[in-house]
Amino acid sequence: MSEPIPEQSENAGGPQPSPQPTKRRHFRPWLLFAMLLALVALLVARPVWRADAEASTRAAARTVLFDWLGVSPRQLFVARLRVAGLYDSPLGERWRSAIDRAAPVSIGQRLERQASFTEDAIEAHVYDVALERGEQIEWRLSRDTPDGARLYASLEYRADGDDDWTTVTELVADDEPEHAVADRDGDYRIVLQPELFGVVSYTLAVATGGSLAMPVEGASTRDIGSGFGAPRDGGSRAHHGVDIFAARGTPLLAVVDGRVRTGTSGIGGNHIWLSGGVFGIGSARYYYAHLDSFNVESGDSVRKGDVIGYVGNTGNARTTPPHLHFGIYAMGGPVDPAAFLRPPPDLPSS
Repeated sequence: MSEPIPEQSENAGGPQPSPQPTKRRHFRPWLLFAMLLALVALLVARPVWRADAEASTRAAARTVLFDWLGVSPRQLFVARLRVAGLYDSPLGERWRSAIDRAAPVSIGQRLERQASFTEDAIEAHVYDVALERGEQIEWRLSRDTPDGARLYASLEYRADGDDDWTTVTELVADDEPEHAVADRDGDYRIVLQPELFGVVSYTLAVATGGSLAMPVEGASTRDIGSGFGAPRDGGSRAHHGVDIFAARGTPLLAVVDGRVRTGTSGIGGNHIWLSGGVFGIGSARYYYAHLDSFNVESGDSVRKGDVIGYVGNTGNARTTPPHLHFGIYAMGGPVDPAAFLRPPPDLPSS
């Protein structure tokens, strides 16, 4: 069978028409300029849009400066003093050294303080506390500034034995509760200082406590019987968690929103891994062991406070009273859950 013969065009064998040149697209800067003018006109005509744009810009700037670069608003004011030629003046030196001259007030577990700065007093107020990894500090700050003076307020951190302080976050004086969780052991302090000659009155409420709810329904820190790091199997391994004792069948609660994975092993018995974050990535993992039974299946998404299982003594705990072995695993390995599970902060009411 022969191949089909392709059709010949009318011009086959004759001169072929030359291809038409492709038109080149030119960039039109006037169009981009017109679009920019239209955007500006919309922002001017729509105050709400303009306010949203300004707020978004300020929020982005705060994120870059304070959260990413660790630069505090107070440090920005110091830079302004340098530009104004006041950095090395007696006034500038006294303002810059105000924090070092301040007598820190201990926060403890709970503190509420009303204080003020006068125009002729160049000073700072400092409130400090030592926190362990997993503890939470909560605060609420409000201010009154009749002359519109700026109040510089920040939460700062210093490692044990270190002299330098790092800004954790800026405090906003909007009378709304805010919080931060200590991601490492060390000293933390709240620093308040007005700009030069500023007249400011403020109210500060602060409290510290655990950052996670108890994973066993109705339990408290008194029910923790075996702590982190205790020797196991004759000292061949350490206890990477805490044991929370409760009656068999007591509900176990998710401590964060996340996704669960169930399993059974010789040591942990019936156990659950709870991972937070997006798809369980970038978050600590929470380990529930020795369960009597499950209330979830692998892959389920859960919300904080959901019942995910029930207290038991499966695995190598079959000779002990029913309890939950609760562990926390971060990027660096197991973490002591004790500080996380302390009673939550009790912020003084406004």
